Amino acid sequence: MSLFDRLSKIVRAELGIHHNHEIPIDEVYTAEGLKNPSSNSTKDPVRNHDPRIAGFYANLEVPYGSDIETVRKGWKKMVRKYHPDLHSSDTQKVKLANEIVQGLNKAYEELENHLRK
Repeated sequence: MSLFDRLSKIVRAELGIHHNHEIPIDEVYTAEGLKNPSSNSTKDPVRNHDPRIAGFYANLEVPYGSDIETVRKGWKKMVRKYHPDLHSSDTQKVKLANEIVQGLNKAYEELENHLRK
């Protein structure tokens, strides 16, 4: 995935623009896998869906509802991939990479705070 594609994904996630990513009402995907929404779960991802939090999960490219370890691994993977030091030959790319890494750091902080509650 190119740097431009990644940036466009982040912008779409921040603006809440999704391309047919609606969850079917009879199928709910969680970190554990497929789950029946009629079960007695207090954390039903369809009913408690927060678009802002979903955007943070999308930025880190981890499934919605992932645990803190999965979020941390996704954050580390994405920061390694888009770190500004990797693009030091082009100042435009360094600037863009800085913005992407700042967005990744914000997403990680927000998700960490959300999951620690």
